[in-house]
This record gives sequence, C-alpha cells and structure tokens, in this order.
Amino acid sequence: MKMSRSKPCLLRQTVSVEDIRIEAFIGVHAHEHDRRQSLIVAVELEIAAPESDTIADTIDYNRIVGECRALADEGIALIETFARRLGETLSSDLRVASAMVSVTKPGALPNGLASASVLIIRVPA
Repeated sequence: MKMSRSKPCLLRQTVSVEDIRIEAFIGVHAHEHDRRQSLIVAVELEIAAPESDTIADTIDYNRIVGECRALADEGIALIETFARRLGETLSSDLRVASAMVSVTKPGALPNGLASASVLIIRVPA
C-alpha cells in the first residue's frame, strides 16, 4: 500500500508587532492636551496565509508602526479609543481576519500602568 504525503494546509497565520513605543497626544485631562505622552502598543493580526514569499502578500510590520504614529498625532482622549481605531484601521485590509490591539499608558497612574485591549473579528459576509 502506497502512502501519499500531503503538505499540511495553512489557512491562517499571525503577524505580531510588540513594544511599539510612541509619543502621542492622548488624555482626557486639560493638562494632557498640549503634550505628548508615552504609549506602548502591541498588535497581533490573524491573516490569510501568504501565497508567496514576498512582502506584498502579507502585512508589512512598518505599516503597523506607521498607523500607530499617524494616530498619535490625532489627539485622542482614551487609550481604549486609540486601540479600537488602530484595530479598525488595520482590519480594513481584507487579508486580516482579526486584530488584537493592546495599548499601555505608563504615565497614566502614579503607581501602576493603565492599559486597554480590543479584539476585532471580521464577520464573513
């Protein structure tokens, strides 16, 4: 009896970028509005597996960092909103099945870290 060797089927994989450090206009208090504050961002995207070995077939890590930097300039009040908007922007790429975004604001508390996470899942049409 001859056994066939089939390749495993890869349907989804993840692209992750962690420890993205940016200085953002973020905060709800008046004293926060005119100065940048540190944020630490982590992103994990579940994507359709690339069909080729080229950057055009996947999500470029630099795009993720670029989207973080663009949001940092917008003046957002809540880290929750920052996380949601980043996740929505990255999920607009049809190759992205889900996006997990975590944002930490080290200076939010005098004795701890404040963070918010969002999971955005694309619902099949």
